[in-house]
Amino acid sequence: MSDDTDLTTELDTVGTPDGEDPDHDPTNGRWFETEVADTLEMWGYRTARNEQLFGLETDVIARRDDLQGDPDDFLVVECKDWHKTAVQRDAVEAIALRAALARAMPVLAVAGHVTASAWKLAQLLDVRILTEPDLRDDQLPPLTTRRPPSGTLRARREPLIRDLRDRLPLLLCRKSSLDIESPVFYGASRGPCYVPDRTGNDEYVDARESDYEFG
Repeated sequence: MSDDTDLTTELDTVGTPDGEDPDHDPTNGRWFETEVADTLEMWGYRTARNEQLFGLETDVIARRDDLQGDPDDFLVVECKDWHKTAVQRDAVEAIALRAALARAMPVLAVAGHVTASAWKLAQLLDVRILTEPDLRDDQLPPLTTRRPPSGTLRARREPLIRDLRDRLPLLLCRKSSLDIESPVFYGASRGPCYVPDRTGNDEYVDARESDYEFG
């Protein structure tokens, strides 16, 4: 018995037709990547998706249209559209590596939440965590000395970055004005920086003084 059914039509009923934006499907990361890229463009960035960084595919890369000489002029973004499972440390490690290769600010965009150890590692490596509610704001969340949890500012305070970081081992300490293409610790007490112009690396802002609305 022959079957003259148009296979293309059947496939379109279970997938996203060519030329159309995907619906929000948690099993398909394309939707969240698109949302993040579109939001960054509204915030003044040029973006590209699924680019290769030395053989490592990266969800979103971005460059600010009007460069300001800040670490977040260049962004490398890993998107995790996970709702039932907390994002773990390996995602933080992966995006920090790609940012180091590209000399950009690492961003981990999450639709759900991260584990406590992943959050701490993100602070150690200056990985900015971008949540889905952040996409509804009008600017990239600032890199803060400590970011108050939404709705719990009076009940609990997160630790300062300097309280989390150990000193760099003396064997690896060096001072240099050279523009070396790798993370550079200018002093043992300072943290990593991935950008060519490192002047703004340790210029964290106080969350209370920022014009960003933390909720």
